[in-house]
Amino acid sequence: MAPWGEPATPTPRPSRRPGRRRRLIALSGAATALLVAGGITLALVNRHDERTPPSGSGGGAPTSRPAAFACASAPPPSATPVVSVSPPADVKYGLREGWTWYDDPTGFRIAAPVGWARWTEGAVTCFRKSSGSRVLSVEAGPARADPVAHWTAEEARLTASGALPGYRKVDISAMDIFEGGAVWECGWQNALGVAVHSFRLLANTSADRSYTVSWLTEEFDWQVNAAYLPMIRQSFTPTL
Repeated sequence: MAPWGEPATPTPRPSRRPGRRRRLIALSGAATALLVAGGITLALVNRHDERTPPSGSGGGAPTSRPAAFACASAPPPSATPVVSVSPPADVKYGLREGWTWYDDPTGFRIAAPVGWARWTEGAVTCFRKSSGSRVLSVEAGPARADPVAHWTAEEARLTASGALPGYRKVDISAMDIFEGGAVWECGWQNALGVAVHSFRLLANTSADRSYTVSWLTEEFDWQVNAAYLPMIRQSFTPTL
């Protein structure tokens, strides 16, 4: 017996008869045809498997939920930057560094960060840094006879619809402001799966009008940005 790595000496074999050789050639051709056909079939199957699966089946871009509130998208090209202005003559306190007074033609004044993009979505005025996740917004609406009941109903509606996954309630309570108001503070996961935190103040400013002032940041950054809330609340003033 030859050792490993060395070929054994071939042993002469008697030649096959011509008829038998023709049969072997025919069988070899048939086997080759089957292998080629099988290879084509396998290639087609593999090509099908390599296609990007439809969204929702584990491949491709993940689907996103609708945003729970307005101003969730990046500022549009039509957005304009907030410019620094001199304080109005009737204000009695200053603002934090980097903030200025903003007067909106729809009937309110509020402190806003200088340089943030400003745009509107329906009845909502949005303020957002182009590359950031913090959002300040003011929405005009009808007066609410019971602001606490309004927030309670909104909480139930949005959580039932699945718009606030991972919802965590912090507070819903009345607030003595203007013609009556209420706050709703909560946390949830936004459309991208990021934990966010929001404080929303609904204030009835007349018998037929209210405004909702919202401040939203990512959850991990909430404690730092919550320091701006007293200024935001105090600066909000209806001008109509």
